[in-house]
Amino acid sequence: MRKTLLAAAGCLALSAAVAQEAEVKLVAKVHNLIEGTALCDSLPGSFVHGVSYNGEYAVGYGTEYTKWAFIWSRSTGKFELITGAYENSSIANGVSNDGLVVGAYNCDLKGNGGEGYLRPGIWRDGVWTPLQIEVEENELVSGQDPTVNGEACFISGDGAFITGYIYSPSFQRNFYDEDGSLLETRNIGLLRPAIWTWNEKKGTYQLEVKWRNTPTGDELQQGMWSHYGSSQDATVLAGVADHPTGCRSPSVWVGEPGKRATLTRIYGKEDIDVNSEESLPFYDGAMGSVSPNGKYAGGYWDPNGNGYEITGFIYDTETEELEEMPGWGMVTAALDDGTLFGSDGYMGGALIRTADKSYNGALQTYLEEKYGAFTGNLPGTILSVSGDGTVIGGWYPVADAIGALMYPSIVEIKPFEESDAVDALTRYEHNILIIADEVVAPKAVKVELYSTQGALLATVDDSRISFAGMHGVVVAKATYADGQVQMKKVVAE
Repeated sequence: MRKTLLAAAGCLALSAAVAQEAEVKLVAKVHNLIEGTALCDSLPGSFVHGVSYNGEYAVGYGTEYTKWAFIWSRSTGKFELITGAYENSSIANGVSNDGLVVGAYNCDLKGNGGEGYLRPGIWRDGVWTPLQIEVEENELVSGQDPTVNGEACFISGDGAFITGYIYSPSFQRNFYDEDGSLLETRNIGLLRPAIWTWNEKKGTYQLEVKWRNTPTGDELQQGMWSHYGSSQDATVLAGVADHPTGCRSPSVWVGEPGKRATLTRIYGKEDIDVNSEESLPFYDGAMGSVSPNGKYAGGYWDPNGNGYEITGFIYDTETEELEEMPGWGMVTAALDDGTLFGSDGYMGGALIRTADKSYNGALQTYLEEKYGAFTGNLPGTILSVSGDGTVIGGWYPVADAIGALMYPSIVEIKPFEESDAVDALTRYEHNILIIADEVVAPKAVKVELYSTQGALLATVDDSRISFAGMHGVVVAKATYADGQVQMKKVVAE
């Protein structure tokens, strides 16, 4: 049906099988930004958002704590800042096989408030280049924050396609008082997905919205649409269909050049009458993952929008079958063979389900059983995976006085080297054990327990601490004399 530009690679299990045939031992190596280092101090509250198809690069950026973005290279194992934007403020969402970064960046052009425009662009070697958008360079989009014009969210491994979203013209919405009288009419701006294709002759990326037959905003309930994940050939996009009331429907767009495309809301399928005087529903959901071949798309659904009934799901775009994932807070990545990655909704709760469904549970347990001990902080939440599943990116939590901060984490499945034996020894010296109702961290100088919201529950200047009397999920943090920090999720009965 659909043809991908890149051939699909195997899953983790297949990679291991091939390695065993070649008598090569595989190990899991974790790459973290370590607390106390200069780069890490520049990037608190940051996470890995995108991994290249071949796993050679990973990129990410900070949240409200920092506006800077970074890139990680598999060849060097190092993180570096992405520079070149106005005040170095940028967002890095995806990266190609050769290191071309896509995202959004602040440029020198000022809006009405004096802030730099955040516009979609590409980055390489310290230079941001803008991507084509539908508004003129100095024109503001009616009804929108004038300093935001969209984002580039994904780039294919070969760099042929970039996908994201841009702003479209606005529509009017009426707001009513309790007695039904009209209070005011506002212009509401629209989001719509965008696809940029590489034009070899012109040597640039061109916006191809009409050619790809993506939603244009002409239909009210499709207009407010942003996207987060894509297949390698850009024929399947996953994201949200925003209703003007604030409800978000997890949605997937499937199409081929020259053919009629379809936008499917997985949940929240009914249009909402924004002019209704009756009580309107409220729910939330999104889809952030698409397998490279476009067959699988995953996300989460929260029917009441309050976080208490959230569940992950996976949707087969070919058979249109929907599977809910009990115990999963969200599905965040998928491989061509159906291997799934996600989170249980708690910090430290990264999950994996193998293609044959023989394993469905904690990523840490899976990696330790399959590849042995490793050092470093695993992602508590997974956000992106390479095409063959050998590089996994996300973030791990570090709790402090102001709450839980996110820090980048990357897991690399690689052939064993002598240096990995040193890592295993360090893992033994810097390990967190659960013995009865105690957290034991041999050689730690301080152990702390935090709630999943970042509240400090208990602390000792010692190597062991009791969690007796506590309930639910807590996060243990062990600090060592050499400055290293280990985190581990603890389920207290």
